[in-house]
Amino acid sequence: MSIPVIAFFNNKGGVGKTTLVYHLAWMFAYLGKRVLAADLDPQANLTSAFLDEEEQESLFEQENRVATIFDCLQPLIKGIGDIKAAEGVSFSERLRLLPGDLQLSTFEDQLSNAWPVCLDGDERAFRVISSFWRTIQTSGAGMQAELLLVDLGPNLGAINRAALIAADHIVIPLGPDLFSLQGLRNLGPRLRTWRADWTKRRTENPAGDLVLPIGRMQPAG
Repeated sequence: MSIPVIAFFNNKGGVGKTTLVYHLAWMFAYLGKRVLAADLDPQANLTSAFLDEEEQESLFEQENRVATIFDCLQPLIKGIGDIKAAEGVSFSERLRLLPGDLQLSTFEDQLSNAWPVCLDGDERAFRVISSFWRTIQTSGAGMQAELLLVDLGPNLGAINRAALIAADHIVIPLGPDLFSLQGLRNLGPRLRTWRADWTKRRTENPAGDLVLPIGRMQPAG
């Protein structure tokens, strides 16, 4: 059985999304839940919230590392294998971080190119599009996580499309301003389109059975 994935997203920045993920991760852990917080924003703001500069530097200087989300994807990106699981950074028995990586932005083109190729039943394309879901599920299973909290950047690009179709629930933080509301209006129709397109790809192609089920992408609270 898969671990519930809650994604935090608005295509309007500055609405407190990363701060909310950070504090909820600690709160759920304090309440006894086992939580993996995954930073899928190429700007890695959630990672900066959890780790100071020295801790980040130590993380990125590790040899043969599989420490960040980008490290997990390397075999798939290079075409030499599939995703790897990362242990992440542990803060307690119940809370871990899967760190972000500025290099994640370089994965955007592959995600963009794989999306239409899924219609042709290409197995690798399905593995690329499902890579975020499979990575965070595998990393979460390593700590017996009960919740996966995912922080995303404020855009409607291919990285966020792949991350959002992997979510069971989506939390959309809003600020009391016009642009936050406009961002919400942009997001609703786009999510419905992405969900319908992904369902079409998975149900009409045998290769869709080669990847694990993707989340229901339901709005949360």
